Amino acid sequence: MNGALSAASAAELARSTFRRLAALRLAPTPENYVRVWAELVRAGEHPASATNGFAPAQAARPAVQATGSADAAPGIAAAAGASAAWRQMWEHSLHLGLIPASAAQPALQHRAGKLLARAQAPDRELPGDNRDLWRDFQQWLDGEHVAVDGMLDLFSSVVAHLGAVFAGDSAAAAELGTLQQVVRRPLDRPRIELARSVIEPWLRRQAALQRGALEARVTSRDVVGAVMRSLGAFLAHNERFNQALQGDLRRLESGLDEQQLGELAQELLQRGVTLQGHSSELGAQLQRAQQQAEEALQRIRDLESELQQASQQLQEDPLTGALNRRGLDVAFAHGIVRAQQTARPMSVALLDLDQFKKVNDSYGHDFGDEVLRGLVQVARKMVRPADSIARMGGEEFMVLFPDTDADAAQRVVQRLLQGFRNRRLLHQPTGQRVELSFSAGVAQCSDGEDFGALYQRADSALRQAKEAGRQQVFVAPAR
Repeated sequence: MNGALSAASAAELARSTFRRLAALRLAPTPENYVRVWAELVRAGEHPASATNGFAPAQAARPAVQATGSADAAPGIAAAAGASAAWRQMWEHSLHLGLIPASAAQPALQHRAGKLLARAQAPDRELPGDNRDLWRDFQQWLDGEHVAVDGMLDLFSSVVAHLGAVFAGDSAAAAELGTLQQVVRRPLDRPRIELARSVIEPWLRRQAALQRGALEARVTSRDVVGAVMRSLGAFLAHNERFNQALQGDLRRLESGLDEQQLGELAQELLQRGVTLQGHSSELGAQLQRAQQQAEEALQRIRDLESELQQASQQLQEDPLTGALNRRGLDVAFAHGIVRAQQTARPMSVALLDLDQFKKVNDSYGHDFGDEVLRGLVQVARKMVRPADSIARMGGEEFMVLFPDTDADAAQRVVQRLLQGFRNRRLLHQPTGQRVELSFSAGVAQCSDGEDFGALYQRADSALRQAKEAGRQQVFVAPAR
């Protein structure tokens, strides 16, 4: 067919093309748009010739030139406009999507760049080359996903086997349990960073303990060797003493005069003194060996203590002694594991000191630091040992309540607020007792909820408490 394409026909053909794309569930790419357009024309549904080029406008242009019909121009303009829009989307998808995403595949990037250059003057091969490029890109992505899934499976298997190896180490078992919960599909950057914060200190601790254990084994080997040599030497002296004693007995049986008996007695005494000396030397050597073994064991104990202290320092806020964000991440991961294992609730409370900037401006930053430390001190007296207190930054703190629902957590925070208000810290230079308070938002963790989402809900409740006049504790609605 070579009939002219009117504006109405072009518009209807465009609408039919979009409906067909939707029915076939095809992406509205330029290639798909052109192909469906051409199929509709070839099927005789519209009076226009089939298209073979990149855009419908190119297929329609010869018909206009042949007929010279004025009413064909609007149809051509509509088709050209649609083609230009799709071409721009296609170029953006290559320039902003495929090319940056395939940084590890220079060959794909090169092909995409050449394809973009050819788009300025489309040819018959362009749609097919475009299809092949996206197909190869998808195959590469599929391979990347398979590789990531394989690494995740391998990592999970390694963690599971390490859990069996360190079954007697409660600290190691807790860290490995956290890793098993954190590194799961779908994997994202926050969980990768959390896994890193858990595994790096643990690996450093295990490496240091392995070095200490190796030193202890070397010391133990040396001690055992020294003891065995000492025992061997003592046994050799003892054997010689026994042989000499047997000879003396035979001499006694043969009959000795008084002088010979005296000489024999002196020899026996000297041998006894010598044997006693060897025995004393062996005892001293055994005592030294025991001391060396005890010192090696103490070095391992000291190393474990230093590593534990270093790990705690890495997870503590130096000003207040509360957990820092890294420590909170680890505590939250442990809490999630416990909640999943026990089917018990877990809640958090986000606390923000009221008018803290005014306190700093009025009484100085040193007093402001004392206020921050004071809040942590009061909190530690009023929460359970299993609860965690963390400084999020500035004057904002979070309390993590395992095995606690939102209502129970709110009651605890209400008591904490009252206790903090009653504290009334003394400002030494002026002798003034300063009234202090905070506002708080409480949220109970929902199944599958990550830290970011839980924090946002607690923060929203905190803002409501501030807007309601401060010195209040609001609970976020259940998710």
